[in-house]
Amino acid sequence: MSFTILLLSAEADPSWPEKIRAAVPGAVARIYADPMTALADIETADAAYGTVPPELFARAKKLRWICASRAGLGGAYFYDALVDSDVVVTGMHGSYNEHLSTHAVAFLLAFARRFDHYLPLRHWQRGPGMIHLPGQTVLIVGVGGSGSEAAKLCAAFGLRVLGIDPRVKEPPVGMVGLSTSDRLEEHLGEADFVILTTPETPDTLGMFNTRLFSRMKRGAYFINIARGRCVVTQDLIAALESGRLAGAGLDVADPEPLPADSPLWRMPNVLITPHVAILGTPYRQKWEAILLENCRRFAAGQPLINVVDKREWF
Repeated sequence: MSFTILLLSAEADPSWPEKIRAAVPGAVARIYADPMTALADIETADAAYGTVPPELFARAKKLRWICASRAGLGGAYFYDALVDSDVVVTGMHGSYNEHLSTHAVAFLLAFARRFDHYLPLRHWQRGPGMIHLPGQTVLIVGVGGSGSEAAKLCAAFGLRVLGIDPRVKEPPVGMVGLSTSDRLEEHLGEADFVILTTPETPDTLGMFNTRLFSRMKRGAYFINIARGRCVVTQDLIAALESGRLAGAGLDVADPEPLPADSPLWRMPNVLITPHVAILGTPYRQKWEAILLENCRRFAAGQPLINVVDKREWF
């Protein structure tokens, strides 16, 4: 079955229309740098790539599939008309697994080797000792693709790896224990390091707050490569200032960009990178592969991969 797909993004690769037509003979694929220039064509489109604004969605009469051009969509992507419709949304999750996990473990290693203390020094002076990782426990909250990769890397350094996830049933390689979300508070007290890799969903918005930070082991480290809005920033600051947390590694924050006057910038035990964990990822090739595979499946009437739960945003 041929179909029409509108690529509603200036970031869509110019080669994709031809590749889509090669994958699905007879398919029609067009690129629109500005989605709002597709007002007329959206009426007869079967599928779209990118973001479909509400005004555009309201004009769609045949739309059955939207391929989002992101991995973690979050609440900002969705609106009632889309959520309540029969339109299937797919995402690009799985595109950054290796890079996100590496970034998380880089934070962990930086704290273990006390880079937070030694790198700012401009003179030769020994200070605190290192953290011996074998025997330490890391809790990974969100055991999807990047969380699973992080588990494997942490295990290679001798860490005891635990995980929390509401969906995953079997622990990935390197993880010795996997529990559901209702046991999060229980396991927080065991962890010397907590790595947050959960997507932004209605259940994870603001999940790490004063209550959860108070359940963490005193002197533990908190690492967030997930979404800034999963953490209550003021509560994180309070946990750091009180000494409950020994430090934090943050690639994401709420709000973003993190304001210049945020106390987090002035804390020597906080390492911050400006949402760059995915840089260097060959994600365009991965996105292309996911898009083309789903185009083939859509044309054949087969189940799509990377389907998103629209009410859970992931």
